[in-house]
Amino acid sequence: MRKGGLILLILIFSILSIPGSSYGWQGRMAGMGDPFGLVEDESDFLIHPSAITKGQGITFFGNYRFNYRDVTDWDYSLTSFDSGGVLQTRWPFRGAGDEQEHDALLGTAFPLGPGRTGLFFQYSGKRGSYDGKENEFYFGDNLFHAYGLESELDAFLLRILYGLPLGGTKLGGEIQLAYRQEENEDFVNEDQQLGNRASNTNYPLGAYFGKWLDLFPFMIPYDSKYWETVLKGSLETGIGPAKIAFTVRGGFVFGGDNHYKYEKIPDIGVTESVDMHGNVKGWRIGGDVWVRHPLSNGVSLPFLLKADYQNKTRDGDGEGINFGIGDYKHTRKEFQLEVGGGADKELEKGTRLAGGIYYGYLQDKNEFNLERLIGASHEFFDNSDYPRQTEHRVILRLSGEKEFSPSFAMRLGMNFFYGWTKEEFKFDYADTGLGLTSYEDISMNGSHWGIRASLGSTVKFGRLILEPFVGGGYEMMDLDGNGTDDLPLTGSLLEMDKTKKEWFIGGGFSIRF
Repeated sequence: MRKGGLILLILIFSILSIPGSSYGWQGRMAGMGDPFGLVEDESDFLIHPSAITKGQGITFFGNYRFNYRDVTDWDYSLTSFDSGGVLQTRWPFRGAGDEQEHDALLGTAFPLGPGRTGLFFQYSGKRGSYDGKENEFYFGDNLFHAYGLESELDAFLLRILYGLPLGGTKLGGEIQLAYRQEENEDFVNEDQQLGNRASNTNYPLGAYFGKWLDLFPFMIPYDSKYWETVLKGSLETGIGPAKIAFTVRGGFVFGGDNHYKYEKIPDIGVTESVDMHGNVKGWRIGGDVWVRHPLSNGVSLPFLLKADYQNKTRDGDGEGINFGIGDYKHTRKEFQLEVGGGADKELEKGTRLAGGIYYGYLQDKNEFNLERLIGASHEFFDNSDYPRQTEHRVILRLSGEKEFSPSFAMRLGMNFFYGWTKEEFKFDYADTGLGLTSYEDISMNGSHWGIRASLGSTVKFGRLILEPFVGGGYEMMDLDGNGTDDLPLTGSLLEMDKTKKEWFIGGGFSIRF
């Protein structure tokens, strides 16, 4: 028995002593600032499944990343004036909070038939908590409100990849199956006149009935659970000296359940509430194109094109206390585009410098529509673009690494972006029962910029590779603008500003064996 154990230990030690690559797993990319498409890496097959064919034997992978965000300022303020420019009301929201983000992946890649397959389990999670105060100036009176925001996300993924070499061409595919739980919740502890107070959770009518309760410019509440499947098809080939990797992906949501609960509990008076249940539906489509053209003296010119579109709808209906019978629909449409290129230079074996400039376009459009019957009223609340944000962005990425020995390497990265941002808020109200209509239209412009630095290393113990990394940065968004409305209890001219400042720090590690 002892002899068998000794032989096993000798065998394990012998395996670990076999020389291997000084490059490991996702930790290498994290240490260089995630330069996907700029620097080649083994983990590229998580984006292009065809790249999994480059591996050999049975390999085990693990990765964990944690990020902490301290949102020091997350504010917005809406001020109304009459047609003569006289101040009527002011609603300033001043808040702060923090977020914790987790991402973990564990799996293996191994030969299967003429190709190679991968099996991975992934978890992504986020916890965000914010609170703030509002000192409302309301036609000469000052009222004091406190508010809070909570955001949670849990996603569990199963990923199955397969790659097949066909001469100079590689084909690949991936199937993802995910279960997602997402929840946004807000509340306002309201200070009313005559000493009355009220607690409001997820108030949906603030754009019309209560600007001091309107937290939609921060986020829109929901409580959703659903399944999602995503399919990928991938091709990697060469045209002359250039290498091209092309992947398309698409998916859809199924088995969704959505819940929207609003509740108002006053110190004096009657409670209002509604509990609406419905579905989650959606789909996504996107793709990546990477081109790498080698030149002389170890220089390559990488080019990247990436695009993603996602459409997700949540709905619900129900009857409430002093709320009436209502139904609502919240649709979010997101589009992201990134295109650009750079240069990747191997100065000597194990030493690399790379840099690239990219253009990014982001659009995030929300539509929240609610209809209800209450007494003689038949009301329609149409938040058609509430909000709609678009951003044009310039991105600079710099990466470098140095191998000091076959068992140790260091790397660093730096990213900077500057964006020109526009955000719109449009709202229409109609009561066909009482014959009333109102509108609001606000447009803001400004800047959004950020900087991030990262540092990582590789430590190799034979075939066991450990890659720790750390990083941090700062972001700031500053928007302002104006608009008009004819809503009750406000003026006809509006001014709005919005600011968000945050710094973040994080780290993690990857293992490969």
